Amino acid sequence: MTIKCVNGIDLDRSRVTQHLIGTDADGLFSRPRYQSTIVWNNGYCTVSRVTDGQEITGDEPERYGGSGAGFTPQDLLLTAVGHCLAATYIGGLSAAGIAVKSLQINVSGRVNFRAAYGLEAANPGFESIGVEVDIRTDSSPDKVKEILERLLKTAPIPDTIIRPVPLDVEISCRQAELAAEPR
Repeated sequence: MTIKCVNGIDLDRSRVTQHLIGTDADGLFSRPRYQSTIVWNNGYCTVSRVTDGQEITGDEPERYGGSGAGFTPQDLLLTAVGHCLAATYIGGLSAAGIAVKSLQINVSGRVNFRAAYGLEAANPGFESIGVEVDIRTDSSPDKVKEILERLLKTAPIPDTIIRPVPLDVEISCRQAELAAEPR
C-alpha cells in the first residue's frame, strides 16, 4: 500500500482522524482536554508541563526584572497563534492537494505594560495582534488566499482569542512557614 503524503501530511491518516472526530461527537477524541501546569521556581522563572509531558521554561527579559532564561507569556501566546495557523493551513492545503514550498508566519503585537504595572487604568493585554503570512505553493495565489481565508475560521487558537471565552480562576491559598533567607 502506498501512503499518499502532501507536505509531509499522510492524507489517509488525516481522513481517518477526521472520520473519528466526526463520529465521536462529544467524546474525548473530538473535544480533547488540554492542560498545562505551571510551577514557579524563583524570580519570574516558571516551568510549564503541558498535556503530553513536554516542559517549557518561562521567564521575563532582564529589562523587566527577569533573567531572560525562558519564553515570556507574550511570546507563548503569539507562538500559539502562529503554530495553530501553520498547522491549520498546512493541513487544509495538503487536503486540497496543494504542495507548499515554504510557509512563514510572523505574529506580533504590542502590550500595554503601563496598565500591566498599574500605572494607568487600561487593558494590560495586547492592543491588537497582527499576522503576516508568506507562503509559496504550486497553486495560484488567488486559490491559496481563498483557502487560507476559509481555514482561518477553523483555527482553534485564533478563534479562542477573537471571541470572548470565560476564564474561571479558582484560588487555593494556604499559609506556609518560610525559612529565613540568608543574608
